[in-house]
Amino acid sequence: MTRPMLRIHTKFLSLFVLMLSSMQVSAFEIDGSRWPTGEIEFYVALDGTAASGISWNAAFIAAMNYWNDETSFNFILREQYRDPCLSDGLNSVDFSDNLCGSEFGKNTLAVTVQSFKSAILGGPTISEADIIIDQNKEFNVYDGRLAQSGIQGLDLRRIALHELGHVIGLGHEPSSAAIMAPEISNLDRLQADDIAGAQMLYDGVINCAVNELVLGSFNNALDATDCTVSELLPGSSDTSPIDLYRFALSNPATLSLSMTSSTLDSVLLIADENFQIIGFDNKSIDLCNSSLTQLLQPGTYFLLANTFDTQVKNECGISGGYKIDASMRSGGLNPLGSSASLTGAAINANFNGGITSDGGVSFTNQFVPAASLDVAVRIDIDPQHVGQAGFLVIAAVVDEQILFLNEQGQFVDSAANPGVITRASNKILTAVEESTAIDNLVPESLGISEMQVDFFFGYGLSSSPNELYYHQLPLRLIIAP
Repeated sequence: MTRPMLRIHTKFLSLFVLMLSSMQVSAFEIDGSRWPTGEIEFYVALDGTAASGISWNAAFIAAMNYWNDETSFNFILREQYRDPCLSDGLNSVDFSDNLCGSEFGKNTLAVTVQSFKSAILGGPTISEADIIIDQNKEFNVYDGRLAQSGIQGLDLRRIALHELGHVIGLGHEPSSAAIMAPEISNLDRLQADDIAGAQMLYDGVINCAVNELVLGSFNNALDATDCTVSELLPGSSDTSPIDLYRFALSNPATLSLSMTSSTLDSVLLIADENFQIIGFDNKSIDLCNSSLTQLLQPGTYFLLANTFDTQVKNECGISGGYKIDASMRSGGLNPLGSSASLTGAAINANFNGGITSDGGVSFTNQFVPAASLDVAVRIDIDPQHVGQAGFLVIAAVVDEQILFLNEQGQFVDSAANPGVITRASNKILTAVEESTAIDNLVPESLGISEMQVDFFFGYGLSSSPNELYYHQLPLRLIIAP
């Protein structure tokens, strides 16, 4: 993270010009900015029709659809007129004989004008992008080479493709083998480098390792081997290392986090699935530590463990180990990660779980020893398994010991029967299997004052007794005074 982390939002402009001449160089270029999400509305209402019989509007919309089809970016079409010279927060296109009061360059075909605002993490984000096309040039709509017998004018569709690339956040590609080359050419479709540039901007998470967030305590480190903010959010100059932890919520929840370290200047952030920052703490008031509590609505999120790209405090560096403590309080059960099977077979099942001490009013993961606990589970069975004879499995992992709940309601050590999956119940599987897997468990009554337990739930079919379908993220119970 770059200091200062919270910046004043500002607005400034960038111009991209498509020219008539040609030149060659290499590889896609990112201009240093991207949209906060990979989706925007774009207003198109171009009057007129090309000599080929194709309307200007249809040609421009076709260019938008090419970007939609070939990349993860999504243009939402709005067939209404908006003035591209107005700073109104709306993205639009129009023909004009001037560049919003200035003259077009002699060889300029079209110009993209961008507005930006500062972001909490990474570089400035695009807030508006408009395209102005020089109406004094002769245009047409056609495929193939620019110079063709019997065809006059320049193809507007490939010009629109180029300008929409700037709208997305791509700079000029220093290669003639791309739509994003600075000059119009015989290319009339997106090329591999154009597509790769959009993927780099909006699929940045694929460049970084992503862990599933497990509630409780865990240790990790930030150093030169980690992904950086600039890799996660291309176009940013922030080279600080960052670790990503994904989690999903089915119900509103309050997530409480602390990041502690004796050597690392800790920064905690929570982002949505588009990496828009929802909450953060970079104060490091307490030595090198950071803490954050955030109310979240149902959805997919990322916990980001970060630091700064230059040292800020003498006692805290920009690399080193850290510990995260995570707890969550929710009004209902939440997802337990992706589903899996022992044999690697595809499975379309969903697992949700939670632990409560107040009869289901709220669910969390950390309790005092005297609490009376219920462990609840909901399994949405794979539709192809519904109605079949099957069984349910409940496992508890304590340190390295695996315990199975048997049909008598007792946990038994798996080491007593190696390779055997002990069943909690046998039944005909219904579409939704809901149950209180553990009822009225009082750790104190068992002599437990401090413990960590990871629960796993699964099911199988009687016809395949050695196969088991389960979730990969544990439901973690922490008992502490």
